[in-house]
Amino acid sequence: MFIMRRHYLPHESDDEQSLARACWLMKRQREDLEAIVTNAICKAFSGK
Repeated sequence: MFIMRRHYLPHESDDEQSLARACWLMKRQREDLEAIVTNAICKAFSGK
């Protein structure tokens, strides 16, 4: 958890709010990447 916080919020402290924010950012980034990959696969198989 602290590694994620240091990656996403390098200048923040290790308090509860910063850890929660880093966790939210990681989840959001993963969801965005999942949508990007899904769209790319759909385009690749649709031939457009």
